[in-house]
Amino acid sequence: MGSWFASISSDPSRFVPLGGGLLVLLAIVLVLRRWWRSRVRLERRPLLTKAELELLAILRAALPSRLIGCQVSMGALLQPRRGINRRAASLARNKISQKVVDFAVIDPATGFVEALIELDDSTHDARRDAARDRLLAQGRYRVIRIPSRPRPTAETVRPYLASLER
Repeated sequence: MGSWFASISSDPSRFVPLGGGLLVLLAIVLVLRRWWRSRVRLERRPLLTKAELELLAILRAALPSRLIGCQVSMGALLQPRRGINRRAASLARNKISQKVVDFAVIDPATGFVEALIELDDSTHDARRDAARDRLLAQGRYRVIRIPSRPRPTAETVRPYLASLER
């Protein structure tokens, strides 16, 4: 053992190429590992559920003179009030970011949103829905909530839309 150690310590330059190669290999592994972990993996998903598609057909038939927007971002409907400070504006934007409304009933002549329609299915929570409705009320939007059970039909939806028909 003494002679082996003596030969290494007497000529350490023999290991420099090996050490440099190992460092390069380690760097490559770390870069590939970071790339693999940070890769965004996405896939297509349907915009509307089957129940929402059915309700969309009912809404279009009941309101033929209106445009019906689907999956409308609350950020497209609301904005922070003018004159508030930057922090308050940021908090307001965060409250509505990534939230969507199932349907918007739009007057095609003016682009004005007449009402927002939510299909209340099993994913809805009454407390959260009430908080969302309060946010939308700040923009003076009328929210119409249509229960998903029993399955909506033209007849069961008509009373909810009575104020919109003309």
